[in-house]
Amino acid sequence: MEKEVVHADVPETGGPFNLCVKRGDLIFISGLPPFEEEYCARLRAARAEGRPVPPMPDIPFERQVEIVMDHMKRLVEAAGSNMDCLLKVIVWLKDQTQQEAFDRIYRRYFSSQEALPARTRMQAGRTPMDCALEVEAIGYVPSRP
Repeated sequence: MEKEVVHADVPETGGPFNLCVKRGDLIFISGLPPFEEEYCARLRAARAEGRPVPPMPDIPFERQVEIVMDHMKRLVEAAGSNMDCLLKVIVWLKDQTQQEAFDRIYRRYFSSQEALPARTRMQAGRTPMDCALEVEAIGYVPSRP
């Protein structure tokens, strides 16, 4: 069984990785920073032309969390699954004092307390382009009857 690269309407940076890979009924989602398409286009262009990467736009923390979680949801659904099928999530926050704001938004993406995946949340020494967070996940595609 080969792995399958899963594509969704999620901006790509042009980095040497795939955002989501599926093998059998397992899905693996790379660390997702809060990059929107406009920024990713500038980032890809800078890399292609050998210029320094552009600075991360000033986006409020809550919006950065929504961007990351929306992108994760799109990838999970493109793989044929849903957020309740995530098994493990790893969260890196630039500033751990924002954990309550993160958790408030994060919970909205799951149907219940019981559906929440196992999770590790830690403060990062440095995040991509100094954004506020990065989130990765492992999940599964439910069996169809």
